[in-house]
Amino acid sequence: MDGISTERALLAGSISPALEAAFRTVADADLGGGPKYAPTVMRALSRTVAARAYGKPMLELCHLLRVADAVGGRHGWPALFFGVQVARGPAFRALIQEGGRHCDAFDQDFRLESNGVTIAYPDAPFTVSYGRMGFLAALLELMVTALGYRAVDAEIRAWLDAPFEAQRAATHANALSRLFYDHLREHLSTAQSLRVFARLIAFLEASRGSGFGIDDLDDRAVMDYWYGTVTAGDDEATELRGFRMVTERVGMLRTALQAAFERHAIDTARSVGPDREAGEADPGTVLALLEVHDEEADELRALQSEPAAAVKFLTRREVGELDLIARLGSHAGVLAVSVLRAATFGAVQSRLSQALRRHAPQAEVTGLIDLRECESYDQRLGQWRGLEGRLERMALAALAVLVEADRAEAALEVLARLPAADLSGLRDRLPSEADGSNVIALRPGGVVGMVAALADPKVVGPEVAGLIGDARKALRGVGRSGFGPEDRRSATAVNGMAAGAPLVRRLLVRLQHVRTAAEGRLSDDTFAQDTVRFRTGFRALYGGTA
Repeated sequence: MDGISTERALLAGSISPALEAAFRTVADADLGGGPKYAPTVMRALSRTVAARAYGKPMLELCHLLRVADAVGGRHGWPALFFGVQVARGPAFRALIQEGGRHCDAFDQDFRLESNGVTIAYPDAPFTVSYGRMGFLAALLELMVTALGYRAVDAEIRAWLDAPFEAQRAATHANALSRLFYDHLREHLSTAQSLRVFARLIAFLEASRGSGFGIDDLDDRAVMDYWYGTVTAGDDEATELRGFRMVTERVGMLRTALQAAFERHAIDTARSVGPDREAGEADPGTVLALLEVHDEEADELRALQSEPAAAVKFLTRREVGELDLIARLGSHAGVLAVSVLRAATFGAVQSRLSQALRRHAPQAEVTGLIDLRECESYDQRLGQWRGLEGRLERMALAALAVLVEADRAEAALEVLARLPAADLSGLRDRLPSEADGSNVIALRPGGVVGMVAALADPKVVGPEVAGLIGDARKALRGVGRSGFGPEDRRSATAVNGMAAGAPLVRRLLVRLQHVRTAAEGRLSDDTFAQDTVRFRTGFRALYGGTA
């Protein structure tokens, strides 16, 4: 199973909301230097956990813990793992070098190598490479987040207190693996996920009636379920206490219902309830579909995979802003206000979780609970408009590169933007062989000399030529990797442009649809009303003055 399919499996319901929240907490960790863990590290971590293939990494982690404990001084092993702002090899190397200078026994028990640190056990030395430290730190942080610090530290302390011998590492690595495995048995099960959906369906039946349908899975349902759950104080229901998580689950339930209707998997039912004779679908049947329904194409994930990944279409921040919209896919427009709420109040909830986890001062936690610095809806909508402009520039710049490279995909992009465009004039530009035959000179991806004519108003008209002119202007203003003059000579980059241009364009359309849909549903007092509800919900979840 590759990284993308594993990630989809995780997000499609094979992990519990609690474990998913733990993954997101690690992925969202930001100590002021940007995301602590690279997306590639998080994808590798999701693959490792989903496959339960953490035996070897646990062994490496045990050896790295020896190093961390030595250089951590009075703070112990956490100083190294939680002291780096960005979990990259150079950052770990700098901390280890600095900590080693203050450890009298460091030179005796450890050696700094060009590619890592060697632990000089008397029975067998072991080297941990700097390149692996980011992944190992993410694995440890996930365990601490999911299992709690005390449980993990108890196993770590047993290892650090054991004799300084390499042969003993396997025993303690197995103990850590068992600890993690016992936790994952409860949180990687499909049954756990289906219980969450069963709870959501029960809520909808109670609030919308036993014959609820897909149209009832809307912004109001998201808010009512989240608010009712967090303010009721039901410990069993707090698996879905994150607002964004509720939004995702409602979107997934919409997907399952839509699949059921389109595939006729539940006969001709158009609502959910126990009365099959009346054309209702049994809730259990709908739950079963959640296990087998394939997730629709996700443009954002495709952009992060080859061949599009060869080009930097989006920054990390832009990826984060588009993530929920991409995950919801065709349901993002229906849940547009929920997406807006997740981007504002949901972002505060994420910061709250991080603040509580790092034991932030009470004043900071209280300020977050009381939403003193929460971004307004108008501010977020303005951010989205700015993002739309950047996506348009990226898509246009990619179009210019495709024209420059004489790639036929450029014509497809033109037609996607201008469906009524008449490109028949391009036929006259097709070069033929000197013998007058019907053979056309081709090269990979296009016809030599044909695509360049898209910029000629005499051939394609002023509208198409104007679009190509705008694309070339956009390209001159883009400095991201893949768009430079040298990059554009690479077949890898051009192939990335061909794959990525339509993806960026479709993401732009999704974002525009979500923004305009949200704007159309907001009233003058929506933000003020939502502020009261989220503040009340956060106080119920995290404490605070009523």
